[in-house]
Amino acid sequence: MIGSLFVTGPAGTGKSSFCGSYKEWLISQGYDSAIVNLDPGSEFVPYEPDVDIRDIISLESVMSEYNLGPNGAQIVASDLMLENVQAIAEPLKELSDYYVIFDTPGQMELFSFRPSSPYLVNSLSGNKAMIAFVSDAVLSSIPSGYISQKMLYGSVMSRFYKPMIFVMNKIDLITEMDIDNIMAWERDWEILADAFMEEKQEMLKDYFLNIIEAFRNGGINSKIFPVSSREMSGFEDIYSEMSLFLTGGTDADTTYKDD
Repeated sequence: MIGSLFVTGPAGTGKSSFCGSYKEWLISQGYDSAIVNLDPGSEFVPYEPDVDIRDIISLESVMSEYNLGPNGAQIVASDLMLENVQAIAEPLKELSDYYVIFDTPGQMELFSFRPSSPYLVNSLSGNKAMIAFVSDAVLSSIPSGYISQKMLYGSVMSRFYKPMIFVMNKIDLITEMDIDNIMAWERDWEILADAFMEEKQEMLKDYFLNIIEAFRNGGINSKIFPVSSREMSGFEDIYSEMSLFLTGGTDADTTYKDD
């Protein structure tokens, strides 16, 4: 593969819709693209997966074999993916000139916080992998919602030593002013702090203000990629960011390539 994008984020942010729309956009631009579904518990995905973990791991079989309910079976199935990594990787050998999108489980903790997940990413893509954290634009338009999603973004960053992008999906559901406000919060933490103070006037704020300060000191503040999966807009910037890293452009951060 040319490179891969592992898509994660909270439930309900439109990760699978993003994966399907981004694949369609890549193909419309003349790039070969494929999707790997890594969610063994998904009952429906809004695309036709090129590789599907459900063909390899059956959630019903895991429930029966391990005497587990659906949630426990999801956890076991997530860990079983590492045991079956060769079966997942085998068809990818035929996609040497493809961009491969990995749609991870809807419950982000099943991918982002399992011990096996960094090994899975390295086994499937190695230094050709990037991670997209998909956030919800409606929630992000509220200072406290934006902060909570950035905290999750930071926690995912701490789990994977890979380049990450912060994708804000569903921008068709918010106003241009909302988008401008979010961009301002990302550029200047003091603007975010002021907005948060205005929103949460009746609570102890020191903890959250320290979190905002940590965003700045820890490099959690980064470029936001606003997209609408429904309107297929904003994908040009995501492709440019992927191309910059994967093709080793002069402005690309090569720290990850040394790993």
